[in-house]
Order: sequence, then structure tokens, then C-alpha cells
Amino acid sequence: MSLFERLDALAARGEPAALLTIVRKNGSAPRDVGDKMVVTAEDTHGTIGGGTVEHLAVEDARAVLSGDQEPGVRTYELEPGGNTGMVCGGEMDVFVDRVRGRPRLYVAGAGHISADLAPLAERLGYAVTVVDDREDYADPEAFPEDTDVIHGDYGDELRDLPMGRETAVAVATRSGTFDRDAVAAALDGGAGYVGLVASETKADHVLDSLADGGYARRDLARVRTPVGLDLGGSGPAAVALSILAEVSMDRHDATGERATDLNLDDLAVVRGGGDLGSGVVYRLHRAGYPVVVTEVERPTVVRRAVAFGAALYEGEVSVEGVTGRRVDDIDEAIAVLADGDVPVLVDPDAAVADELDAGLLVDAIMAKGKFDTGTRRGDADVVIGMGPGFEAGADVDAVVETDRGHELGRVFYEGTASAYDGEPGERRGYTHERVLRAPADGRWEPTVGIGDSVAAGDVVGHVGDSPVETEIDGLVRGLVHGGLDVSAGTKLGDVDPRGESVDPTKISDKALCLGGGVLEAALRLR
Repeated sequence: MSLFERLDALAARGEPAALLTIVRKNGSAPRDVGDKMVVTAEDTHGTIGGGTVEHLAVEDARAVLSGDQEPGVRTYELEPGGNTGMVCGGEMDVFVDRVRGRPRLYVAGAGHISADLAPLAERLGYAVTVVDDREDYADPEAFPEDTDVIHGDYGDELRDLPMGRETAVAVATRSGTFDRDAVAAALDGGAGYVGLVASETKADHVLDSLADGGYARRDLARVRTPVGLDLGGSGPAAVALSILAEVSMDRHDATGERATDLNLDDLAVVRGGGDLGSGVVYRLHRAGYPVVVTEVERPTVVRRAVAFGAALYEGEVSVEGVTGRRVDDIDEAIAVLADGDVPVLVDPDAAVADELDAGLLVDAIMAKGKFDTGTRRGDADVVIGMGPGFEAGADVDAVVETDRGHELGRVFYEGTASAYDGEPGERRGYTHERVLRAPADGRWEPTVGIGDSVAAGDVVGHVGDSPVETEIDGLVRGLVHGGLDVSAGTKLGDVDPRGESVDPTKISDKALCLGGGVLEAALRLR
């Protein structure tokens, strides 16, 4: 039997194998370019030269078969001091490829689900066997011509069938006892996929019974139940499709996610593009959510270097590698989302959440309870408020604590965050002293930039004719955009007394912590 005939025979039995091919040799080597051998988990066929080089190549081939290594070229040095210890004096490259066996699907139970599952699986190339202990159900006429139908005990018959990583077993019998026997046989045989069609109560009974019988919980965790992917629909055909989709996903080590990069079903809308809201945007974006930021037309964004709201002035900003781009309407927003960026839209009421049926709305306006932002539970599938002014379970689904301390970032699914105390965060003993505020009504024009070092008493800008001075030495960490008309007392910026040890282009620890809280709530409540 030739090597290729042997590969065909192995594939027909559903047994994976590795094909080794010498693709290059330099100097003296035991075999020539093009010579091959076949390696299985238990055996070898042919040779690529014997000795240490073949021993190492077989080890590499079995590592590929087990999934511990990827297929590809391996180089073996055939000289003293090389990786083989051989003395031929040359070098040899061997391509190690994995040849998958024909996939098999064994179905325990010949009821309605298997009647739909068998023909669908065969169309995808699976060799299908159906087992049932009831003679009238084990009827070959009820299945496609190529389906093997066996009448007999579930456990005994499945144990007599060849199994391996290319084998999937779907268990759908009429009894928990029979389910237990079939699942046990699949686990004992090393099936690559084991799925159990059962209610939660029935599945728990089956798995607990197997655990009591000595099966390790780590092995029982491989049993897929509830079985199949959540594709929607009802009836045997829909269940069969969901099972086969999951079988195929596992066999190909795929994610089961949409192939498209943009899925508006997961759309997150964040109201407020300041530095704290931008920490939330960053976390959600990195986690794969498409995110739209909504803002007022001229936001008073202080830490502009880490705020997506600054895109309304600059047109485009980059916050730690995530690009925010100003857009004028929803169509532009969708185009920016499709590019993998974050659109920033003038939309004070976040109407985009309703128009695009957002899955998540986060109120990051940071009103601190001073006024009603208008965010309400029901504005999206999941609505999250940041800080005081919201009640979880009433006007929003969850609230994230924004006050520094042990509770920072904690998510409340009932109740409220702590009330705003009016105290800025402390830095080296300074609180209010580090905040720059407007001394009067007027137009703000800064004379320093973010990242500049300043000393106490320095003038950092003017509001109308009134100078704005810093009270402390430090680094300018944030400044409101110049040209804005502001009111007396408006926060214009902040000075960090830690000086140059602070990077104003980095999202703060607080913002990232709040983003983590929002992400927790989004994943829990979706």
C-alpha cells in the first residue's frame, strides 16, 4: 500500500495523520528532497532517514496532531552540535502537515432531531451513524441512504465505533439513563465533541450521575449542554442546525462570531466624551463593541489629550491608539464604525441610540446629580449611569461608582452611587488648589498648552481681560479648548503637582477603572 493509499484509508476511518515531506537538504542527508512518511498517534509508515532526525520529526508530527504545534517547516541540523546530534554533515528541512480524517457524527437517539441532523451533516461531509435501542425507530428507511443505522444498546454500540478528535457525538435519547450511557461512551472514546440535548434539570442529573460514577468534572465540562449555538428558531430542524453549527465551530476551532467586522446589534452609545467617558469608550472599543460618542456642540472638555469629545474641535483625535472622528450624521457615523474607529456626533440627547436601536447606552455626562440628563431605562437594551444622579433598577439598569476609594468602579444593580461631595481628587495634598477656574464671565483664551510646566502664580490664560493664574507648581494636565465663552467658576483646566512624572496623553487609572465597571455591567446585563 502506497503512502497516499494509506492516508486515504486513515481518512476514511476518521483517523488524522501527519504527512512529513523533505523540502530541502543541504550537504549530506540520509534521504532526498520529496521523500515522505506518514505519522499517526500510534504508528508510522515510510521513512525520511531513520535515526535521531526521524525520531525528532515524528515527535514534531505528533505535536502537530495533538494541536500543541502548528503545521510548517522544521529544520534538522545533521552535524555535531546541531539539534539532532547526527554526523552526516548536512541540514534538512521537513514540512510537517496535518491531514484530517473524514469527520464522523454519531447520534444517540433516532427521533425527530436526528432525522433532520443526519442529512444536514452528510451534506457537509460527515459520515453519520445513528444508534437507537428501539427497533421501530432504528429504521434505515427514515434516514439518507448513506447513514448507518444501528439497533442496539446506546453505550455498547457507541463503544464499538471508532472515535477520536474528528468524531462528534450528539446525544438525544428519551431517557436520562440512556443519555448517561451514551455520554459516558463518548467521553471514554475521546470524541472531539460531545453534545447533550436535554433540559437544564435533566442535564444536571446526567452530569451529576457521571460525576458520582467517577468521571472528572474537567472531562464533564467538555459536554455541550444546552447543546448547539443560539441561532434562534424552534423545532427539530432548528435544533439540528444549531447542533451542527456548534460541531463545525469546534472542529475548526472557530469563534462562531459574525464574519463582518461591524455588528450594530452590539452598538454602544456613550453620552459624554470627556476623559472619564473616554476611558469607558476605550474599554468598550477594545472589547469589540462598536461605540458612538455623543456630545454637545462645544463641549468643555478639560483633559483633551485623552478625550474623544475633542474631535469636535480637531476633527480627529487619537486616544492611546484608538481614533475618534467627528461626524455630522448617522450615515457618516456608520461609515466610521465600519472603518473600526469611533464616531463623535453632536447629539446632546443621544437620539442616535433610538434611531440605531442601540444595545447599550452609557451616561458619562458626569452631571454629578446637579441636573437631570434625561437618560432613562429603556433608552437602549442596557442603560448604565456613571456616578450620582441615577438609581439602578429605577431610571437605569446599573450605576457605576465614580468616587475615588475602595468603591471606585463598583457596579450597583440596585440603589445609587455615593453623593458628590464637591471635592476634587487629592494630589500630593492639593485638591481645589490644582483646579483652574474662570474668575469671571467671558471668552477663554489659554496662553499655555497641555503638557507645559508651570509655577505658582503663572498666568495660564485669560477670561476676557481677567488673568487666570495657577496656585501651585506642576504640569498642565488639562485645558478647556480656547475660544469658548465661559461663566465665572467654570473649570478651565487642572495642574498636576507630580509634574513631569505624569503623562497627559495616558488615560487615567480612574477612567480605566470606570470603563471596567461599565464593561462588567454590559456583559452581565446584555
